[in-house]
Amino acid sequence: MAHQAIYRKWRPLNFNDIVGQEHITRTLKNQISRGTVGHAYLFCGTRGTGKTTCAKVLSRAVNCLNPKDGNPCNECEVCRGILDGSIMDVTEMDAASNNGVEDIRDIIEDINYVASNTKYTVYIIDEVHMLSTSAFNALLKTLEEPPENVVFILATTEAHKVPQTILSRCQRFDFKRIRNEDIVVRMKEIAHADGYDITDDAYRILASLAEGSMRDGLSIMERVISACGNKVSAEDITSTLGISSSDTVYSLADAIAMGDTSSVISIIDRAVSDGKELTQLASSMLSHLRSLMICKVSDKPEAMIDCDADTLVKLKAQSEKFSFERLDRASAVISQAMADARVASSSRIVYELAYIKLARPETDSSPKAVMDRLVTVETKLFTSDTPIQPVSVDNGDILRRLEAVEETLKNGVTARVEETEPEPMPEIIKTSARMFVPIPEEELNRDYPTAVLARNWEKTFDLMMRRDTPLVMPLKNCVVTFDKEGLILLVPEDRKGFTQRTAMSNIDSIRSLFKKVTNSDYTIKIIRRNEFDPRNVLNPFTLPKAEKQEQKEETASQNEAEVQKEDKLDTFFEQFESIITDGDKFALLNDTPTDPGEQSSFDDDEREEFLDEKEIMTDDEEDV
Repeated sequence: MAHQAIYRKWRPLNFNDIVGQEHITRTLKNQISRGTVGHAYLFCGTRGTGKTTCAKVLSRAVNCLNPKDGNPCNECEVCRGILDGSIMDVTEMDAASNNGVEDIRDIIEDINYVASNTKYTVYIIDEVHMLSTSAFNALLKTLEEPPENVVFILATTEAHKVPQTILSRCQRFDFKRIRNEDIVVRMKEIAHADGYDITDDAYRILASLAEGSMRDGLSIMERVISACGNKVSAEDITSTLGISSSDTVYSLADAIAMGDTSSVISIIDRAVSDGKELTQLASSMLSHLRSLMICKVSDKPEAMIDCDADTLVKLKAQSEKFSFERLDRASAVISQAMADARVASSSRIVYELAYIKLARPETDSSPKAVMDRLVTVETKLFTSDTPIQPVSVDNGDILRRLEAVEETLKNGVTARVEETEPEPMPEIIKTSARMFVPIPEEELNRDYPTAVLARNWEKTFDLMMRRDTPLVMPLKNCVVTFDKEGLILLVPEDRKGFTQRTAMSNIDSIRSLFKKVTNSDYTIKIIRRNEFDPRNVLNPFTLPKAEKQEQKEETASQNEAEVQKEDKLDTFFEQFESIITDGDKFALLNDTPTDPGEQSSFDDDEREEFLDEKEIMTDDEEDV
């Protein structure tokens, strides 16, 4: 008989043997016992957690002739037929290799036929997220309203790739990662049944390497057994798999905590000589740093760390040598080293430099390294048995460094602390006459042509960008000034390698484009910023106005005032004319001669009555 892998040989045959998924198996057994089996299930979870195994057990349980508390009996005719594949009413399809719409159409055609030997026709679609969009659309309607006695069981490791329309039509069960203690219990059952002698330390290593996957753990155990025989110890596992032992990890962590770079290099060299993989060592270090972090911040680390009591005591003791900031920085540096090692031609030097950087924080100027150094200084200052003496040379030096580090963190600068006297300021480099042609002071004002061009450089640059974007792109971040001949663009120092090389190689084309856009005879110069005297930099926005322009503005303001006066007089005369006109109209309202030579409309009688009344008026009445 051909050899069968351990994980296949010991695949669970009922729900009770499935490890670590009691929340799922209990629900399925209750549905089978009560006769409330659903028409579609979706099993989600990481690899090796029992999704396919649970689907196969469910396919037998719903069709079993003699179920026992929701479990299949595995003895009846139907169970045996499903196990040996003689009954075709249970179909298992791998969607990774059968992901087309035609494969789903074949299933749709088959479900119209009644099951020949079983109560339910069961379709198990593994890795269902690999189906194409057309295949999902073809399955959608059938999955929503399948014929009677048809059950779909979908399994996937990436549920987020399954359309929501499919998810909403299935009963979803999420499989958890299996705990290490459950993996160890299952491994012991299998090893005892097959006659293997494995130590407890070896079981713990195998469970940690499984990372929550029972299948991976059994595969690793079978590999070790094949190499070492029926007796397996922790040393056999580390030598066979090329992983680092716990002693190596502890020694490396101690060397980092003590800042002993010589020991760090020796430990790495010994690990490489023993055939250990540095990537695996880095992974073990990350796991070890997590254990140290849990011991440092948790009141009950034994609940989150899978180890014996002696190992837990060692972890707690070593965690006292590390600050939280150093653990944080160490995990970041090692993770970055693992990423860099994938593309490096020599991964060993990448890891060596990373561990040396951890042992010597002063070689690193990152914010986390500065914080690590600051915490170390604070620890030395406030936890030392010797009282602090401010006049002491050593303590004074520590205090100065601490103040410098705090100032560095406050300003967001990660430069190293300067303990020496400041260097003298470098002499200002004088700009050569060829690069800068000064403008006479009496001519320098806002209206000078090149000053106007400098003020409008952004608009000019936008027009040049529209004409030829790749050509002028290096000029975007240059500092703009001007002289008598035209504009001067100062190349930034941090980009001089790209900007100057590109700009100078195309200077003729840039000048030509500049003249076309500005319609002027002025030119453009490209100069390095460190070669240009900063005293010659002119700000076109702060220049004084021209005298003529000031006179023009003063004359304009005077003219404006006169215009305002004239406007007021015009308004008055217009109003005055209207007043006179209205008065004339009122006075002549009842006596308007049609002709200058005509007599008034008053007749003689009325005029005489008016005169008589006037003569009768007394003097007082006249005064009134």
